[in-house]
Amino acid sequence: MKLLYESTISGNPDPARVDENYVDTHKTYEESMMLVKAQSFEQAYAIAEKKAKREELDYRNPYDQKVEWRLVRALDCFALFDEELKSGTELYSRNLRVPKEVPGEDVIRHYYPETVEDSEIDPYFVLRLKEYNLLKPEED
Repeated sequence: MKLLYESTISGNPDPARVDENYVDTHKTYEESMMLVKAQSFEQAYAIAEKKAKREELDYRNPYDQKVEWRLVRALDCFALFDEELKSGTELYSRNLRVPKEVPGEDVIRHYYPETVEDSEIDPYFVLRLKEYNLLKPEED
């Protein structure tokens, strides 16, 4: 099952914590894959959406702002054809239909922009920063 989550950040950053990595120009979405055992696509969607809702989370970021991750939608479901999960088992695939004259680089730029170096992509955007892990949240 492919799920889409959205991150919303609220509140003003603590000026004492703002550093060179602080950016307030982008919004983050997470595309997540979840393995679901079900008897039908309908049941798979119901199971995945229920579990995904339980996985939503809230926390304070390094700049003392509230971060909320919420499920936007279950996007797609893919049936596994292998009976057992092992190395090489295909977990997901999708077909992209594009006009014949569209070159592969344009497909990559459109569907997978995070893989293309571009001035539009923030070079300071990191999902896991070593310094972030060293910060200790202030007690409320």
